[in-house]
Amino acid sequence: MSVAAAMIGRVRAESAVSWTADLPTTVGLVRTLHDLDDCWTRADVERLVETRPDWKIRRAFPDLLVVGLQAGLHRPLGAELFLGATAPKADGYRRAWVPLLDFRPPAPEQERRAALRTLSEALRGIGSPIAVPTAADGFGLRWQSARRTMLLQANDRRAWIALQPHVLQVEHASPELPAVVAAFVPALHDAPGGHCAVETVERIAAELPGTRVDFGERWADIRTADPLFGPSFASRRSHLRPAPEGTYDVLDLHRFDELPLTLEHRRAVFGEVYRAVCAVLGEPTLFGGGPNGPDVRWREAGENGRLLRLLCEGRRIRLETEPAAAYEEDERLAFEYGGPSGGPDGPSDFPLLRYSWQLHLAHQAPGGTADLLPGGRLALTLPHLREGLECLLTAWIEQLPVQRPGEKVTFSIAAPQLSGGLSVAYSTEKGVLLRVGPRPGDPAEVAAAMRADGWHPSGNRFKAEFKKPTQATAGVVATMITTELAARGISGDSGFGLGPGRVTARRLALGLSPRLAGHGFFRATGLGLETS
Repeated sequence: MSVAAAMIGRVRAESAVSWTADLPTTVGLVRTLHDLDDCWTRADVERLVETRPDWKIRRAFPDLLVVGLQAGLHRPLGAELFLGATAPKADGYRRAWVPLLDFRPPAPEQERRAALRTLSEALRGIGSPIAVPTAADGFGLRWQSARRTMLLQANDRRAWIALQPHVLQVEHASPELPAVVAAFVPALHDAPGGHCAVETVERIAAELPGTRVDFGERWADIRTADPLFGPSFASRRSHLRPAPEGTYDVLDLHRFDELPLTLEHRRAVFGEVYRAVCAVLGEPTLFGGGPNGPDVRWREAGENGRLLRLLCEGRRIRLETEPAAAYEEDERLAFEYGGPSGGPDGPSDFPLLRYSWQLHLAHQAPGGTADLLPGGRLALTLPHLREGLECLLTAWIEQLPVQRPGEKVTFSIAAPQLSGGLSVAYSTEKGVLLRVGPRPGDPAEVAAAMRADGWHPSGNRFKAEFKKPTQATAGVVATMITTELAARGISGDSGFGLGPGRVTARRLALGLSPRLAGHGFFRATGLGLETS
């Protein structure tokens, strides 16, 4: 065993903080990564490995490539470069990361912060990083080049270097979008307290060629070479935290003028904005969204932390900052005390939920999660369940292909009347697939009735496929599911998930590969059923 490996082994044995490599080696590896601009295809990586004797492709999965960076060492004793694919079996990579520190729970806060400080101070001598006080407990760093952003990020489990390729051109949004995002988004993200000063906006505009800013009361319009592109800053009068005079807490990045506005176009434009934002901030803390659109969050750790939310609501895409603790408490209360008006006979509140689904990946999520996470909403009747399912499926069909391309979400509705359950799967590549067993009764009559409801025989079961989901698919699928439940005698009159013979959802999962399944959580607060 090498001296470096022995040192790492001793640190692991004596401390709640462990390093993947000793500090001088870590600095050297990060310096090498800093000099890389092109590692975003398999061919790029193979060329790099050929020129570096210590590097070796150790593992290759359909959606992940793992490169060992230290000869003769294997994790947990050696640093590794992880490259996440743009889609399963794709040749391109949309992000890369190198774990540097692990914090074994419960790692003492003082020890964790001391290790972060040591790491951050050692890496400041590489290139010209920008300090990011709102990330990594105040020890975050950002290096930007023409083609990629490199970040030092951390959460309560680990610290890592993240690399993101820049979005250099777009097809559905303004060609000015990448430059505006790269210039102005970090300013809002890094602003103390989440309030970007007027002077900061003025300075950035002066430094960005072809850009000027027109200022008004509590707003600032950004003018670029594209006369149709009109991003703007604004200052809200938030009931949670009003922005101080002379600051902004909202950045509008796109407005939709098209009529009618289709799901496909909204999804394509949001995807370009989302990838451009990730290219300068790294992966978000929380993926997710709801009936009103995507709600992607970067969350600062600590009791005084704040949220940066990327939203697509109605006809605009915007970034806005919120005080994390106050906003999440407000959100919790909305879930706890909301519900259908008028009881079972009234409308449900699924279309009003703050979010329908969330995904947190602890291995790559910067910052921290909320102390309390709201529960979901139970449907009281079949019409309520149909509405909840339609809202949730609409959100997944629009939002998952952008935020988690190539993945699949599955669940099975279980009840005594459903032998084998009614399975629901939505794949961002293959669409929606439903499967259920035959209803009780004469086989010929059952088959005819189920065909009339849209089902097709598939072995001993029936299925329904929607390979290219559209704006109308979610409503059709939700109606098929609840019609099938009603045909089995399931009314939901006593409330779903309640009482004997209850209807529940089982095996709810996002199709994460097994190595990620234990790191974080996936929640569907808009499903309308208890999950197990």
